[in-house]
Amino acid sequence: MSSIFEPSIFTVPLSFEAHAIAQHYQKQQLLPLKAKQVYLNTLAVYAVDFYLRCLGFEVDANQNDSRNPMIVKMMDVADLWVKQLGRLECRPVLPDAKVCEIPPDAWSDRIGYVAVQMSQTLKEATLLGFTQTAMAKVPLSNLRSLSEFLAYLHQLQEVPLTAPPAKVVNLRRWLEGIFETGWQSTEAILGIDMNLVSIRSMTILKTDIKRAKLIDFGMRLNDQTVVLSLAVSSNIDGTISVLAQLYPSSGNTYLSPNVKLVMLSESGETLQEVYSRGHDNYIQIRPFKGMSGDGFSLQVGFNNVNVTEDFVL
Repeated sequence: MSSIFEPSIFTVPLSFEAHAIAQHYQKQQLLPLKAKQVYLNTLAVYAVDFYLRCLGFEVDANQNDSRNPMIVKMMDVADLWVKQLGRLECRPVLPDAKVCEIPPDAWSDRIGYVAVQMSQTLKEATLLGFTQTAMAKVPLSNLRSLSEFLAYLHQLQEVPLTAPPAKVVNLRRWLEGIFETGWQSTEAILGIDMNLVSIRSMTILKTDIKRAKLIDFGMRLNDQTVVLSLAVSSNIDGTISVLAQLYPSSGNTYLSPNVKLVMLSESGETLQEVYSRGHDNYIQIRPFKGMSGDGFSLQVGFNNVNVTEDFVL
């Protein structure tokens, strides 16, 4: 794959691979306008991904909200996770546009915004420049140059991140009715109330709070998806009890064999591990409880592809 580099812009050919990825995510949308939005967003992310890799930066597409089907369905995001730096927003710009539009969905948790102009034929995408400031419409004439962008990224590299790159899910806030993006009711994700097993090791002050999230293993595993579900309860002694379960996605009766659910400590040590068998309609790890501030991770794995969610009590 070739590219054209100029001092102020960078043009990326949008190959068959780029359009195949865009079509993959477009097909998940039912509404035509949303499908078009997702298609252009995906091409913009591809172009910035290509540019950064050419410059030697490492990216991790698995951290992208723009690769999460549930988030994409509800929000207009075109983010790209850059290792050691943070989350960039890659906004597509139409050929005759005078401004780069940034939706409110992308106004936070971003280190910057890159304007990516599409050619009329969608055969090329040109990085025009960037801005650090989120606003509804940024005039293209006000964008900072790519040479400034490169200097800005190197400057960020010199400042260590003070927080882990992964989003940490705060389960204590669930008890207050506050939920992170992507975590929905079990009914919304699975279609029916699965009536998760209640945790009864301690007297419960509040009814179990149950939330579920779709875990997508991506194109490498033929769109294989599963549902991670958690039930959370508060106890008289101030601890929080947790039950984690894994279900097949809506429309499937059983999990594929050898899907794993692993509980990890904050240091990465395996605390619990369970695998699905041939006819499991769900799997779960043993219920556990912890004190406020305790952290842990849940890892869902299949065919050497792992997706990890981090939690704090």
